[in-house]
Amino acid sequence: MHVAIPISSDGEEPMENQPITYTTTTRERAEAANERFDELVKQYLRDWISHGTVTHLSDDLSSGDAAHDLDEFIETGALRSFFKHHDDPLALLLAHDGIADHLLRTGCDVYFEPDAYEPLLAKFERRIYNLAAHREHREVPFRYSPTSRQGAHGDSIGWTDLPLDHTVREDIGYYFGTRRSDETALNILARQLHREADLAHEMPVYAITEGYMLESLQAIKTAAECLLATDNEQFHCFVVQRRHAANDRHLGAALVLMHPAQPHTPQRVIFCDTLSPNGQPPWWNTFRNTVDAVFPQPEGAAPVSDRLEDGALNLQRLHEGVPVRHQDIDCAFYSASIARALIQLAVQFPDLILSGSMEAIVHEMTARMPDYFVEANIPKPPTIVREINVIRRWNTGREALMQISGK
Repeated sequence: MHVAIPISSDGEEPMENQPITYTTTTRERAEAANERFDELVKQYLRDWISHGTVTHLSDDLSSGDAAHDLDEFIETGALRSFFKHHDDPLALLLAHDGIADHLLRTGCDVYFEPDAYEPLLAKFERRIYNLAAHREHREVPFRYSPTSRQGAHGDSIGWTDLPLDHTVREDIGYYFGTRRSDETALNILARQLHREADLAHEMPVYAITEGYMLESLQAIKTAAECLLATDNEQFHCFVVQRRHAANDRHLGAALVLMHPAQPHTPQRVIFCDTLSPNGQPPWWNTFRNTVDAVFPQPEGAAPVSDRLEDGALNLQRLHEGVPVRHQDIDCAFYSASIARALIQLAVQFPDLILSGSMEAIVHEMTARMPDYFVEANIPKPPTIVREINVIRRWNTGREALMQISGK
C-alpha cells in the first residue's frame, strides 16, 4: 500500500523566511555565548601550553615576540596540536565543565539561521567537531564538515573558498556539515530500536541494524534456521532499518515475519521506504530481487517477492520548487521512525502483524510516528517536519557527546 502525503500547502510562507520555532535563543544571545566559548577554549589551550606540552612555545613566555607567537598559535594551530598530542582529546575537552556546557546545550539554546536552518556555531566549536571527526568513533553527527571541506586549522571551508575545479554544489550549504548520517548516528538510532524490541513478550521481536539490506535478510534467514533446530513453534518478527546497499546510501525499513518450521520462506515481507513519489518506491524492484536472492524457492514455486507488501511513506520532500538546501534527506530518521512504529505494533498488537491488512498496519504505524504525523495517515506540514529534523540532528550530536563524556 502506498500512502500519498501532501508536500506543500497553498499560501504557505516560503520556508526560508520562517524562523525555527523550536528554539528560544536570539542571534544576539547565541553570538555572545559563542564569543564566551571561544575565549574559554583559548584560555584552556593557553593553560595547556603553559604546562610545557608544546615546549618550543612555553620555554620563554616573557618576551613580547614569544607572547605574540603564542597568541597567534592559539588563534590558529593550537587546537589541532592539542588533538594530535592526546589519545582522546574530545573526552578531555568535555571534562571541562564550561566547555561541556556549551557543546552539550540543547536545541532550544542554539540559534538556527533562517536560511537552511544552519546552527550558528562558535569558531572553536566548529573546529572541535571537525578535528574530532578525524578520530575513529569520535564523529559528532551532523556537526562536522568532511575532510575535503576543512582547512589547515580545522575550519570549515565555504563554497566560495574551494578550488575552482571543485565539484561541490553551491546550494546544499553546510546543512549541519555532513549531509548524510554517519555510522555514529546510525548506531545511536540502532540502540533506540533494540531497546524497543526488548519490550516484546507475546511474539519475539528483533531489530536488525547491521550490514546492508542483503546482509540483514541473510541474518534473518540464519536466525530462523537456528530456531528450527530448537523446535520453536512461535512466529518471530524481524524489523530491519539499514542502508539499501554499499553503492546506495539511502536507508529503508522492512518487516519480515518468520516461522521456525519454514526458515527458507518468510510468512510476510513488508517493505517500507521513505520515498515514493510516483506511487511505488524507486527501490522496489531492487528489494524484490534481494528478497528472492536470499530466499530462493524450489523450481515451479512462487517467488517470495510475490508476497511483498508496500508500506512506503512519502516522507522525503524531494520536489520541485524547494531549494536543495531545504530538501529533507533525513532518511535515517524517517526509516528509524517507521521501524520503531513497526516494533511497537509487533509488541502491542502481534495479531495485526500476523494477519492484519496492509491498510490497517499503515494506519497504526503512522499513528505511532508523532514526529511526522498529527494522527494516523495525517502528516505534519513540511515546514514542521523540516524543523523536527533540524532538532533531531542537533540532539543526535548531543547524544554522541554525552556518551563520550559519560554524562
